Amino acid sequence: MRGLAIFGRIAAAIMLFGFGTVAALGGEATLGVALGATTCGASTCHSAAEPWPNSAVSQREYIVWKESDPHANSWTALTSPRAKAITARLGLGAPTEQKLCLGCHALPLPPEKREESFDITEGVTCEACHGPASAWLGVHTAGLYFYGENLANGMYPTTDPSARADLCLGCHVGDGERFVSHNMMAAGHPTLPFELGFYSWFTKTNPENRAGYAHFTVDDDYLQRKPWPFGVRVWALGQVAQARRILELVVDPKNGPKGLFPELSHFECRACHRSQKGPGVERVALPRIKSANILFAGFAAELVDPGLAARIREDVEELKRRSAESWEAVIASSANLKRTLEAVEAKLKAHEFTVEDNRRSLIRIARAYQDGRLAEYEAAEQAVLSAGSLVDELDRLDALSAADAASALEAMARGVSAFASANAYSAADVRASLGEIARIAAR
Repeated sequence: MRGLAIFGRIAAAIMLFGFGTVAALGGEATLGVALGATTCGASTCHSAAEPWPNSAVSQREYIVWKESDPHANSWTALTSPRAKAITARLGLGAPTEQKLCLGCHALPLPPEKREESFDITEGVTCEACHGPASAWLGVHTAGLYFYGENLANGMYPTTDPSARADLCLGCHVGDGERFVSHNMMAAGHPTLPFELGFYSWFTKTNPENRAGYAHFTVDDDYLQRKPWPFGVRVWALGQVAQARRILELVVDPKNGPKGLFPELSHFECRACHRSQKGPGVERVALPRIKSANILFAGFAAELVDPGLAARIREDVEELKRRSAESWEAVIASSANLKRTLEAVEAKLKAHEFTVEDNRRSLIRIARAYQDGRLAEYEAAEQAVLSAGSLVDELDRLDALSAADAASALEAMARGVSAFASANAYSAADVRASLGEIARIAAR
């Protein structure tokens, strides 16, 4: 509970200093130029052989990123046979030379925005998330200033859930310049499931190794400088941001119909593609806009305004109906739903979150799955990822006994393993996982 209280006080301080103007991963103009990850990797900075005993941070952040964070291997992934096969099927050359690939597998800045020490082969580096360092490195290394001073000089505000969501979603969902298109998926690129809180602390391939690749430690020193980074607030704002981003991509004219079809990557895959095994749509249907995150934004809205939550449900049904009419009708419904989400987001940002908000959300998600409202693949997967994010916070706040925390995390890992196949999932495992987590949360 202490962490949630501290979150409110420090978040207000950060807003007072302001965020600066920065964008990562090759977005809009930035305040500085990129210096390269090795600039952060000196032994007296973030690459110490052992944690410093009297430091506010471990000083080993670069080593953790280099050895454990999948982002450090993002450029290297472009040299794999799979990546080469994908670009070959698309009629393109080497993946390491394609803007289509480099936009998310590296930090593709123009020459005037990078120093000689910058190396694109380092992948998604420190500066890809924290922003090009030349403008803020001086105040950062001096150690004499508040975190807000770093932000004012151009460091990206990754501690703000909405800002972090916008940053991560640029690649994990897409933006006006980058997303995994239907053609790319047809060529072999995997789909990109995402939940902001879960992917901050877990990986789907190893959910038992919580924070195995998180390069920072949340302790008293951290909370004196930055807001509480876990749980229900991050989950709620992340879900709304993800739903809003999907709708922004839908209404983007670049994704409209070119001939018969619009960009199909923004639609529910299994409305057209069906496995012979496992649950899915009952029949092949008209394509439907991806709605899983919109449903979860509705669960988040229940915490602040049940009326807005009801409106989201109504807007989703309207969007489904109008998808059968025309693309213009889809655009109009999407824009209407986006306005509803913006109203929810404003209320969530002003809300003081509690442990009970977390518990209620867990129970609400589990009940929705048991009732059949989240049976489709994407929605079921989002339910498990959300549960992982929320259970993690309850454990960190000591809101669960040690035995209950272990059981809940074990149940979450079982739920994640239910999605080993991209074509179908184990409904029995998801039902058991969410049921166990809900029982623990209700105690």
